[in-house]
Amino acid sequence: MDAATHEESVAAFVDETLAGTGWEVDSIRHRVDRVDPPNSYWSLFSIDINKDGEERNLRLVAKGALNPEAWEQLSARLIRHGAGNPCDPINGLGYPRLFPETQHAYWFYPYDPSMPNLPLANDPARMAGVLFGLDKAEDMQAAAERVEIERVRYLPEVGAILRFTIDVGGAPTVIYGKVQPGQRGLRTNRIVEGLWQASAKYPGYLNLPRPLGYVEEMGMLIEEGIRGKPVGERRTSTQFALMPEPAAEALAVIHESRVENDERITIQNELARLDKVAEKFAYVHPEGHFLLKDLITHMREHVQKTPEEEWLPTHGDLKYDQFMFHNDRFTLLDFDYFATAETSYDLGKFCAYLVPTRPKDWRDSVAVEEARVRFIRRYRELRPHATLQRFAVYEALQFALRSMASMWGAKPGWHRTAETYLVLGFERLKSRLPD
Repeated sequence: MDAATHEESVAAFVDETLAGTGWEVDSIRHRVDRVDPPNSYWSLFSIDINKDGEERNLRLVAKGALNPEAWEQLSARLIRHGAGNPCDPINGLGYPRLFPETQHAYWFYPYDPSMPNLPLANDPARMAGVLFGLDKAEDMQAAAERVEIERVRYLPEVGAILRFTIDVGGAPTVIYGKVQPGQRGLRTNRIVEGLWQASAKYPGYLNLPRPLGYVEEMGMLIEEGIRGKPVGERRTSTQFALMPEPAAEALAVIHESRVENDERITIQNELARLDKVAEKFAYVHPEGHFLLKDLITHMREHVQKTPEEEWLPTHGDLKYDQFMFHNDRFTLLDFDYFATAETSYDLGKFCAYLVPTRPKDWRDSVAVEEARVRFIRRYRELRPHATLQRFAVYEALQFALRSMASMWGAKPGWHRTAETYLVLGFERLKSRLPD
């Protein structure tokens, strides 16, 4: 698998794919990995190509199976979704190419087996039809020049975010589209509409993008463009220091919103999920396996000793980098994981993700502790009767999940990172809630 996803193997495949097109490779950069033992592994590559001064960037996915049964399932799935069709990322679509001898496959964005309509969202003519309300092919083609499409983010089989710049005369209009598998986008659209109404009751506390609609044909949620940049990872920055109180205010509004949804996050299910993760750790990190098993046992004991908290609507993925910052205003993004959960779920997640993977020095640690205290203090000011008796277990849970994510990413030094998160989980589980 290492050889199949090595840059040399990728370069050979790309050269073969581009042969005869006139396009040449400028660079191949490895972007991200995800390992899911004992079954699968994928890597994402960024490929810069040029032809007669024109430049393009391609995204190539290398996905492999780690055992014969997993390969049988993967290959059958890809065959059902277009493998065998021409792999042509220049003039067509980069359908999968299968390599049974090494049990891996390559494909190019915007093909994706979990999002079969993703290519439509990347077609300027089709998007012109959606954005300008056109239904005739010649009108859509003529209007395509007024739509510029930029890929913002792509995670294979998870989702893609696109930026659409629209020429409507005068200053261009920017909107964003998020394509996801199944009906996730439609669900998110309904949730954001409900939160938009709830935020009006508490002006300035919860800022979020205005939903513009859902394109069923493409499985895409469309939202207004938001100015600014995501809050960065530098813990000593001004924007990071300003964030805790607005984050607490946004979460308090969500908790009071009464927005209904169809998903429920329970501590029992989360611990059961970690049980499976612990078994996967056994394949790649035995020491981490035993640490995680021990932490899970202590978390279960904590849960048994504490009563349930209040069940409330919750963001589901509240982290510092989900906030956009512009002119002292914070806007919260990404409601794909919105659910009903106990009060402390998102509080614990936000606090656990304040901690950097690799602190630069003691200033980072001080900034994190100050942000954590101010976030919890502001939340308790707004909701003084909130039940937080399970806060410690939810914060520890998120450190365990960060350890899991480090395994999936498999970056150099991930074993040490995973152990650090688990040790922090133990520490938080036994610490008291900040005043």
